[in-house]
Amino acid sequence: MGKEHKEHTWNLIAKKLAGEASPAELQELESLLRDNPELHYPVQTIADLWEHTSPADKKQAEEAFGRHLDRIDRFNIEYIPTLTVVADESVERPSYRRKLLLLAPVAIILTGIVILLFSRPAATRVAVFAQSPATHEISTNIGSRTCITLPDSSRVWLNAGSHIQYGKSFGREYREVNLIGEAFFDVAPDAAHPFIIHTRKVDVRVLGTSFNLKSYPTDKTTEATLIRGSIEVSIRNRPSDKIILKSNQKLVVNNDDSLALNTVARRREVRPESLVLIGKPTYEHRSGVVIETSWVDNKLIFQDEEFGDLARQMERWYGVSISFEDPGMEEFRFTGSFEKETIRQALDALKMTDQTARFGYSIEGDRITIHN
Repeated sequence: MGKEHKEHTWNLIAKKLAGEASPAELQELESLLRDNPELHYPVQTIADLWEHTSPADKKQAEEAFGRHLDRIDRFNIEYIPTLTVVADESVERPSYRRKLLLLAPVAIILTGIVILLFSRPAATRVAVFAQSPATHEISTNIGSRTCITLPDSSRVWLNAGSHIQYGKSFGREYREVNLIGEAFFDVAPDAAHPFIIHTRKVDVRVLGTSFNLKSYPTDKTTEATLIRGSIEVSIRNRPSDKIILKSNQKLVVNNDDSLALNTVARRREVRPESLVLIGKPTYEHRSGVVIETSWVDNKLIFQDEEFGDLARQMERWYGVSISFEDPGMEEFRFTGSFEKETIRQALDALKMTDQTARFGYSIEGDRITIHN
């Protein structure tokens, strides 16, 4: 990835955080994140930093950047901003300089992260277990899954394109982990040390139980599916609300508070009118297997799933990038399962599943295009 492409990527991210991104830019950013899963963790980190930065800190950063621009003006230095914001002259908006001030703190941090990531050889972007003086981190690339045992004997299955982090005192003083992506937890009982999982949208508190937690940055919802026991879920922007899930229950939380969940929940049986839904897990008709946890057994099961959502799952499953020439084809619906099939076999199987959902595809390396 060239320098201009790197700058464009973090420009899109910064604009999204500042609320300046257009729908087309948001769609482009989602595609970039799907193509570059190693960006998920730093992007999530930057988003959390931006979200939790106090107004005073943001004001201090703005003032410092403002003084920098003043010096440029004073010495007549030509300044070409890296961040480009196209303003609609018919709508009253903050000045271009003001937008730069708002985006500068994020852009400066993100520039270094993106350059660092894309300066590494592609071969190094794989599942890794990293250690720092204070934390342990485990990451999986798209197309890979792993299972780990934590110091307290809890077991965690980590799905593709996911990241988990925990401190070195885990299991002794506390049991808390940070999750980006999807994981299945089988938590060892320890009443003195509740097990807490932090994601961007929710915090989950348990004593001893088995459940699946899905929180990908590019997904429209965060989902918790409880197999046994009970868990307490707190939604970050609604800290006073505590939701208790019992065995065989599923919680779906909309990641975008500005939308009604029924506009983004794709399965036909899920039609909530609120931002939070408590329902049941989804079972495969023939086998009775819980679809939400089938990936733990290396099965990708889908039931009445829209092609657009299924494509995102297949991207993680097979380590590919899938795009649609005709957005209307994303609404095709499929039911089936994959286990040992190659990506080509999987696509051929979908073509035969429903004769009304006709499509073709082309493959170039790890990039797949769905066409008429």
